[in-house]
Amino acid sequence: MTKLFLTMTLAFSTMLASAQYSILTTITSVEEENETTYNVSDKLGVGYQLNEKLMVGITMDGEDKYELLGRYALMNGVWGTCVYNYEADSETELMDNIELGLGYSFKVWNNLYVEPNYTVPAKADEAGEREGTLNLSVSYKL
Repeated sequence: MTKLFLTMTLAFSTMLASAQYSILTTITSVEEENETTYNVSDKLGVGYQLNEKLMVGITMDGEDKYELLGRYALMNGVWGTCVYNYEADSETELMDNIELGLGYSFKVWNNLYVEPNYTVPAKADEAGEREGTLNLSVSYKL
């Protein structure tokens, strides 16, 4: 039992030592009456770089809404993403909560990146349309 515990501790510490964590946020706009404000802290998250091409993470969107994300680096800063919008009390199908997207990472300074991206729902709505969103994200790699 002691050997198993020590082996697991060594494996976990090695994983943490070689890890590349990222702090993620998406800039959102809030429109109130005739005024538009921009908020950076509505959609905060943490990503874990598994290898040089693949990152997994979780973001919190509001109080009870979480998003699981996977990001795959395609080439030269271009990446594809798959986002699962998890809602605790939701009775929707799996495909209703998945969004697919494409983005680009601009290196601004040291480990700070600005990332414009475009996401669309994986499943069309009742009218047969998929309305996508253009997002602006910021990430910092630790």
